Amino acid sequence: MKKLLIAFVTLAVLSVSALSFAAEIRVKGSTTVDPAMKKLVAAYQTANPGVNFSISATGSGDGAKAIINKTADIGMMSRDMKSAEVEKCKANGIEPVQFVIALDCLVPIVHPSNPVSAVTTAQLKDIYQDKIRNWKDVGGSDGMIALFSRETNSGTYEVWHEKVMEKEDEFDLVSRMPSNAAMAAKIAGNSKGIGYVGLGFLNPKIKALTVNGVVPSVATGKDGSYPLSRGLNLYTGGQPTGETAKFIDFVMSPAGQKIIAEVGFVPVN
Repeated sequence: MKKLLIAFVTLAVLSVSALSFAAEIRVKGSTTVDPAMKKLVAAYQTANPGVNFSISATGSGDGAKAIINKTADIGMMSRDMKSAEVEKCKANGIEPVQFVIALDCLVPIVHPSNPVSAVTTAQLKDIYQDKIRNWKDVGGSDGMIALFSRETNSGTYEVWHEKVMEKEDEFDLVSRMPSNAAMAAKIAGNSKGIGYVGLGFLNPKIKALTVNGVVPSVATGKDGSYPLSRGLNLYTGGQPTGETAKFIDFVMSPAGQKIIAEVGFVPVN
């Protein structure tokens, strides 16, 4: 009985120890990367059931902060780290490492009933600065344009601010959406609205606009001809090790890149 009790206690201790030392990868950042990340994690965990993940998608800026503050193993970002963020990393003893896991197109969207099908980046800028106020001024039906943009901590907003707005301010009364999914849902329900999402968030309830004569697609994102293309990134604080390194290797592998394509983004491998 005593031997049996000792064996039971030993087994219990080993079980608790195993749970205590189970690998956990903390992931924070971009709402654009989030859907792909969740599918990648699900596939990885199927092959590696002992690896746990915690995922928080609140914006690319938060992904950078998490690497700077060492509160995440992976920072998801739909833009490159800013030089100021890199300097903050280095000041905290961190050398950020970037992994471009996919390419994306930033796509202006409208309601499917809107007759407008093409715009230029110059028109987009004027629309978002309230210089063009009526859809009829860009070939649409008479009606005031309802403006929807992303919150300013979003990597998607940062790319829009740089490539469309040329770092100039948007109209003060623009309505801000917290995520790509929220933006798509808002435009799907607003016949006069305009917004923008990543390529992987297009669906039949919204209509993508051609920009500068180029259709946003996997092909135009890959060859760089689409004017609002960008990279989707994972950042780590230093070269990744252990399970984090294995997971990123999986993301960049043919199996991981297949998932990237299935989500609607452009594979890099």
